[in-house]
Amino acid sequence: ARLRKARIFWLGILFMFGLGIFAVCTKYSDAIRFGEHERLDDALLVYVPFIGCCAAAFCSIFFGTEYSDGTIRNKLIVGHTREAIYYAGWIAGVLAAVLMALAYLLAYGVLGSFLLEAPQIPVKMLFLYMGISIFTIIAYVSMFHMLSMLITRKSTAAVVCLLVFFGMLILAMMIQSKLDAPEFLPAYIMGAEGTEQTVPEPNPKYLQPAVRKVYQFFLDVLPTGQSIQLSAFEVLHPLWLVIYSAVVSAAATLIGMVAFRKKNLQ
Repeated sequence: ARLRKARIFWLGILFMFGLGIFAVCTKYSDAIRFGEHERLDDALLVYVPFIGCCAAAFCSIFFGTEYSDGTIRNKLIVGHTREAIYYAGWIAGVLAAVLMALAYLLAYGVLGSFLLEAPQIPVKMLFLYMGISIFTIIAYVSMFHMLSMLITRKSTAAVVCLLVFFGMLILAMMIQSKLDAPEFLPAYIMGAEGTEQTVPEPNPKYLQPAVRKVYQFFLDVLPTGQSIQLSAFEVLHPLWLVIYSAVVSAAATLIGMVAFRKKNLQ
C-alpha cells in the first residue's frame, strides 16, 4: 500500500517508461538519418544500468521517509520483528525495481515493434538475458536497501547510495576499457620504395590471460559490470553472473540484517 502511494516509485516508473520511448525514437531517428538497420534488440537491455541508479534513489528516499515519519519505530511498537521489517522492505524494493524495468520494456517493446526491425538475437537468448538482469536488479536493491536501512537520515542515505552506484559504474567502465584494449596496434613504416606500410605492433596495455581473468572476475561480480555486459549483449559467463548476483545479494542482506538488529532506533 505504501509503495502505491510513494511519489519516488511513480517518478521511477515514469522515468523508465520515458526512457523506453526515448530509446526507440533515438534508434528510429538513426535509421532515418543514416539508413542503418536498427533492430528491436539493439537497446532492449539499456534499462539495466539505469535501474541501478533508480534503485539507489528509490531505496534511500523510500526507506528514509519511513525513518523520518516514524513508520519503522511504530512497526516495532505494534509487534513487528526487525527481521520482518527488513525483509518486507527488501521485497518492496525488489518489486519496485522490477516494475520500473517492466515500464521500460513495455514502452520500448510496444513502440519499437512498430518502428524498428525484428530482433536479430534469438528470442530464447533475449529472455535469458532479461532473466539474468533480474538477478542483477536484486543485487542492486540488496546493496542499496542495506545502506538505506543503516543510514537514518534520508538525504545522507541518498547521497551515499548514489555515490556508491556511480563509483561502481566508473570502476566497471574502467575495467571494461582495460579488457577492450586490442592485442595489437597498427604501426606505420616506410617501405623500400617509399610507400607507407602498416604492420601490427604489440599493445603494451593489452591484458595477459592471467590478469585478464582477474579483471573479468571483478567485471562479472560488480552489478554495474553486469549491467554494461547485459546492455551490450556481451555476456561471457551467463551462469556466473547469476551466481555472483546471488552471492552479492545474500551477503548484503546478511550484513544489513545483522547491523539492523543492533541499530538504535530511538
